[in-house]
Amino acid sequence: MLKIIVAIGALALLAGCSHNASTYSDGVGLETTFRPDSGNFGLVLRYGKIWNFVARENTEAEMNGSNDIDAQQGSSGNPLKNKTDGSVKIKIGTQTTGYEKDIILGLKDNPEAIKAFYEAKNKINEKSKSAE
Repeated sequence: MLKIIVAIGALALLAGCSHNASTYSDGVGLETTFRPDSGNFGLVLRYGKIWNFVARENTEAEMNGSNDIDAQQGSSGNPLKNKTDGSVKIKIGTQTTGYEKDIILGLKDNPEAIKAFYEAKNKINEKSKSAE
């Protein structure tokens, strides 16, 4: 049973798929770091907008943000007023996976089949662009 659990855990950690990854946070956060080569461990306390984005080909990403600060004291005695706002826009186009490479390698002796494959793929891409 232990071998099955270890195998499933290894598969979950080591199996890769071709997705774009994005995380966005706004506010207070605590981040940890570890450098295996030196054994250094670190903690970072941060405040603000943090966006991590790992993209593949044919991907556009845009982050817009503002931070308005009013440092004048009001009648309530608050020394600082802070307002944050922001948005993230992501547009993903056609992305190639290992499956496409395997198809092309399988068809390498048939250039007409490769041409037909890409014509069909381009037709699908045009339909998805017109649907936007």
